[in-house]
Amino acid sequence: MALFGIVGAGLMGHGIAVALARAGHHTRLHDPDPAALADLHDRVEKALELTGTSGPASAAVQDLVSATSDLDSALRQADVVVEAVPERMAVKHEVMASVEAVVPAHVPIWSNTSVLSITGIGAGMRHPERLVGVHWWNPPHLIPLVEIAPGDATNPRLVHEAEELILSLGKTAVRLQRDVPGFIGNRLQFALVREALHLLDEGVCDAQTLDTVVRTSFGLRLAAVGPMENADYIGLDLTRSILANLAPHLSTATESFPALDKLLTDGHRGRATRQGLLTWTDHRAIDVAGRLVDGIRRNLAATEAAVR
Repeated sequence: MALFGIVGAGLMGHGIAVALARAGHHTRLHDPDPAALADLHDRVEKALELTGTSGPASAAVQDLVSATSDLDSALRQADVVVEAVPERMAVKHEVMASVEAVVPAHVPIWSNTSVLSITGIGAGMRHPERLVGVHWWNPPHLIPLVEIAPGDATNPRLVHEAEELILSLGKTAVRLQRDVPGFIGNRLQFALVREALHLLDEGVCDAQTLDTVVRTSFGLRLAAVGPMENADYIGLDLTRSILANLAPHLSTATESFPALDKLLTDGHRGRATRQGLLTWTDHRAIDVAGRLVDGIRRNLAATEAAVR
């Protein structure tokens, strides 16, 4: 089994550690923020509960997860380094420089970026050939998909090895043929978000209506039938006709997003400030958190049953 050194013990870092440790890998998490390490044990335990791991099995997995505020201690003798820090290029470059000062040149580094260019991150490295984009979806311990992408300088062997290791965890791995910001999933997801914001800005409907439409129409079928399969299913002639009529009216915004910009200017950031596109009461926050996890687990169970 491998030893993974994980830089960043926050939302993604601890979930990645759980996914790796459940497969028997040792994981050492590093975070300079004492608060991120203080409740790590509780967060790991909660993540294991959500995967259905309890009792002696949970204890065995927890024994494979350790943490330290010392970067050298976390990465010493690591077989693979996983970067799971905030999505700012300057931060990524700073972290990569610190990591390369500690680990030998042959050790692969996986970046969990979800939107930044792998080539761009690698531009700040002495050995960009060892950098692989390995994007886990939140929560990593539950969602099966992991997207894997090379940068322009990445050694293809390391991409293959990353894919094989992810598959060995029981995850679903998809490999991109080239580096694109946002990988596949976030490009699709935020194309939907952009159009939803456009409908708000155009006064077509309110935010609650947008969520209702998605959740009670095409959202119901997306887990079972993907967009390419659906296009074939309804007929490519019909798909082409719909696009010809609809595409000219879809948003192409790249800079200005008034619905978001106005809220942010007024200090409304969403759940954290109790006001965003929607109003966030304590009840809504608890309800959404529960629905997110329950929905993922329910869809996973249905998918696994269909495969059997």
